[in-house]
Amino acid sequence: MIRYVIEEIDGRYIGIGLNGRELYCNTIPLSSKRDAEADLRATCYSTWGSSIELISEYHIPIATDIARYVDRLFLGLDPDSYDVKLAPHPREKFWNALLLMKSIPRGKVTTYRELARALGTSPRAAGTYASKNPFPLIIPCHRVIRSDLKIGGYSYGSIIKASLLIAEGVKVDYYTGKVDPAEIIKAEDLIKLRKVLKIVGHE
Repeated sequence: MIRYVIEEIDGRYIGIGLNGRELYCNTIPLSSKRDAEADLRATCYSTWGSSIELISEYHIPIATDIARYVDRLFLGLDPDSYDVKLAPHPREKFWNALLLMKSIPRGKVTTYRELARALGTSPRAAGTYASKNPFPLIIPCHRVIRSDLKIGGYSYGSIIKASLLIAEGVKVDYYTGKVDPAEIIKAEDLIKLRKVLKIVGHE
């Protein structure tokens, strides 16, 4: 059973789905409560299956803290340290992909090809994992770009993806839409960064 709430922060609406203190899904800040609820339902069902039970709640104290954290990420602000407990997914390859994406630091990106190399899979599969991310912004799938260095797709649109990257300090050429190759993290470094996160207790 996943309890969910739609939090409003400065006129933006963020869906948060929880089981106890574990986050199962969230949305980015959206323009209406209806959009946030529809997006949260779609994300939860896509990730966890249509058999899950989603129950609306009026208030969940921890959801407010998570929503504020998500909103700061959306605005491109360097958020205060906040450790969100993510519900691990039973599909090991998918969960590993999420953890690798989580390791991409602010101001950097990787490509679908490098993510695929780190996972031992294909770029197409890596792209699918990124598109199925149930924790947008918390797991920064927007930091995964095309191998030709173009921004590429995003569940919430390429304009939002580009805006997020630029706000985080990634250099994007306005004429070509390409990211500076110096910003790219290779597969080997992704794996190292994930190991560091595990050692310091952020995984």
